[in-house]
Amino acid sequence: MKKIAVINQKGGVGKSTVAVSLSYGLAENLKKTLLVDLDPQAHSCEIYRKNNDVNYTLKDLFTDIRFDVNRAVYPAYVKDKKIDNLDVIHSSILFAKVAEQVSSRIHREKILHNHLRKLFHDYAVLDCPPNLGVITINAIYTADLIIIPVSYDKGALDGMADLIETVKEVKETAESPILIVRNLFDTRNKQTNSYIDTELEPFSKHMLTTKIRRTESLNQSRIAGEPIQIYDAQSNGALDYKELMKELITHV
Repeated sequence: MKKIAVINQKGGVGKSTVAVSLSYGLAENLKKTLLVDLDPQAHSCEIYRKNNDVNYTLKDLFTDIRFDVNRAVYPAYVKDKKIDNLDVIHSSILFAKVAEQVSSRIHREKILHNHLRKLFHDYAVLDCPPNLGVITINAIYTADLIIIPVSYDKGALDGMADLIETVKEVKETAESPILIVRNLFDTRNKQTNSYIDTELEPFSKHMLTTKIRRTESLNQSRIAGEPIQIYDAQSNGALDYKELMKELITHV
């Protein structure tokens, strides 16, 4: 299983949308895919949730290291239609309290890794909370590839260097598997775009070529509770994610 963690300690950069769209794109390409929603706000898993039939969540995995992870894996649904090749491990608001409790546990950074290694998907996409706490450290530890979404506003770059250093420390290597995806790109904002691209130059070796454009269809797909590929397969957003998929596959 190849594990891709989507991380940025700043909220509002489109992290969950990237995780939702990426996991759907992998499944659409006939890869058996698992979306793991590590954010207690549970934004990404809610899109793929069928009614209220989720009995086990990440809370159970982190509470009991002997818990059978297969019991927490659910088929993904959109509007009661099952999505082929896509499964989900759901989160919940109760997960936040559990995360605090495991902070003092020995080998706490390996909890997620030890559970996921018992599964046999082709890919796992890990949607992380907007911080660098113990849950995000778990994702970094187990990830084969880390994607950092950045939006085109000044605040999106805050903490970028700290995040990359944290990844290096957890992975214990200077050549960390990090890729940056530029999100919410608006061609009309030329001065802002130029400023952000200049600020990103020190991280150029991590930069993906594909940019995800800011489009109304992406906003509407979030409101509708559907991946952009289902909501509007011909939109710029869907086309951008298709290109992102092609580029990412070469890195994993």
